[in-house]
Amino acid sequence: MDYEKLLQRARKNLPATAVEERRFELPKFESFIEGAKTIIKNFIEVAKNLGRDPAHLLKFLQAETGTFGEIEDQRLVLKGPKKVEVLNEKLDLYIKEFVLCKECKKPDTEIRKVEHIDQVKCKACGAKYTVRKL
Repeated sequence: MDYEKLLQRARKNLPATAVEERRFELPKFESFIEGAKTIIKNFIEVAKNLGRDPAHLLKFLQAETGTFGEIEDQRLVLKGPKKVEVLNEKLDLYIKEFVLCKECKKPDTEIRKVEHIDQVKCKACGAKYTVRKL
């Protein structure tokens, strides 16, 4: 069998997400400061776009910003004023650590618990690795 036929056969056996060429755009928070609170208007939407549980993203943000937050409807209310640039830097850290695959760099991952250990599994390339527990 020649190289081209082998390559075509291998591509057929890959999941569709592995050969897909769409570009992943990093979501950004839309927030404003109201008194002594910061409100992220699109918090639930961002979590859904990342394929993550909003509670997981909330825990990460609370730890990284050192403040308390509550989800109210589609938004997140954080205690204290936080600049949107700082919040988006934290979101980028979250995406790098918990969303993008360390092997193929695609966002097609999921977080699973395997014997009390949080593990990221890539749906595109099949890679698995552990991540820190929040």
